[in-house]
Amino acid sequence: MSEPIAGRVGELSPLSPTHRYWDACRSDHVEAAARACGRVIGARVSRVHTGSAHYFRAIALAAMGDSEEALRDLRRAYGIFVHTLDADGNNANALYGRGLTLIRMGYPADGEADIARAIALSGGHAGQFFDGSSQD
Repeated sequence: MSEPIAGRVGELSPLSPTHRYWDACRSDHVEAAARACGRVIGARVSRVHTGSAHYFRAIALAAMGDSEEALRDLRRAYGIFVHTLDADGNNANALYGRGLTLIRMGYPADGEADIARAIALSGGHAGQFFDGSSQD
């Protein structure tokens, strides 16, 4: 997996065939988001994009009532973020993603701690990778 060329944090290069799916993956249109996230996951653009796509697909699946599959995607996202942090403990985007994932999995204190550390490491920019995400 390679790091994508980005105009802003989290944005895929328009040259990437996965570019059009990334925005749809992060959208509020749950059925389209679930399909688009699957495309991003399959493309394996970068670990952070893949983990994030699992995270966003989990949100979409939960909204569609598939809590079992949503939990599987949250666990996959968590594993990818942990693996990324094992390689680079200062990857603010992976830390932020792990924090969001932990909150959704029912560990709000651990998740908030990860998010706070990610924000401190990135100077407040880590959350931009997850534009459109919700912590509730």
